[in-house]
Amino acid sequence: VYGGIEDWPGAENDLRVVDLARFAVSEHNSNTNAVLEFRKVVKVKRQVVEGMMYYITIEVDEGWAKKLYEAKVRDRPWLDSNPRKLSEFKPAED
Repeated sequence: VYGGIEDWPGAENDLRVVDLARFAVSEHNSNTNAVLEFRKVVKVKRQVVEGMMYYITIEVDEGWAKKLYEAKVRDRPWLDSNPRKLSEFKPAED
C-alpha cells in the first residue's frame, strides 16, 4: 500500500538522506551545467512508493549566494542499476 507524503523531522543529518541530497545536486549540475555546491539538508519529507520518494529541501551555494532548492528523489536500493532517480529539482518556494 502506498502512503501519503509525511514530514520526517530529524532526518536532516541522516546519512542516507544527505547522500541522496548530494546525488540530487550532482545530477542537477550534470543535467544543466550548473555549478551548485551542496551545503546541508534543511527539511525532509518521504512517501512510500515502489521504494521511497524523498522530498528534500537543500541549501546550496550558488556563486556567492546561499539558495534553497527542492529535490524529489526516488530511491529503490534493491536495484543493481540506477537505484536512484532525480524526478525534480527546482528553487524552493517561500
